[in-house]
Amino acid sequence: MSVTSSQNLNKGELTQLLDIAREAIRGHFSDELSHPPQLDLYGKKLIRPGACFVTLTVDGQLQGCLGSTTAHSPLVLDVHNKARASAYQDRRFMPLTEEQLDHLMIEVSVLSEPETLEIRSEQDLLNYLESNKVGVILSDNYSQALFLPQVWEQLPKPKDFIRHLKIKAGWNAVYWSPSMEVQTFTVTSINGKYFQSL
Repeated sequence: MSVTSSQNLNKGELTQLLDIAREAIRGHFSDELSHPPQLDLYGKKLIRPGACFVTLTVDGQLQGCLGSTTAHSPLVLDVHNKARASAYQDRRFMPLTEEQLDHLMIEVSVLSEPETLEIRSEQDLLNYLESNKVGVILSDNYSQALFLPQVWEQLPKPKDFIRHLKIKAGWNAVYWSPSMEVQTFTVTSINGKYFQSL
């Protein structure tokens, strides 16, 4: 299990969020009725409104990743809901199966509030990203795409990072518009196996 922290959640709180994600997925395969987390069992920071993404990988391959950038419900509930959605509602992938659980890794990323980055050109953005490996949201003409900061591990060069993000939004890799809006954010994240080691 690894932890990346940039917010004010400690390792114990992040571990609780990872456990919530595990239970949300486990409930799908259980005969028992699965219930959302009880808010009175958690500390104040975990029941405040929060936004998160839950990323699932099986044998290192992406299996689901859904989330939100806006805090609209208690963080523990958002993690529960996004874990279930990532496992069974991400339209890019077949729903998670019981056979995949032995090789399932779960990552919970809690987002900071996105901040608008004032830039005049794509080159301004690339220059900023040379020394700021943050999450990025690009928005223009009703299209939007987001990359978590973890994507820098696969795309370490700002030019490649932004080109792939534009393709994800449905634009051409060289597309740019004077009306392009850029927001940046950081995450507090934790990841671990679905089955915990004894």
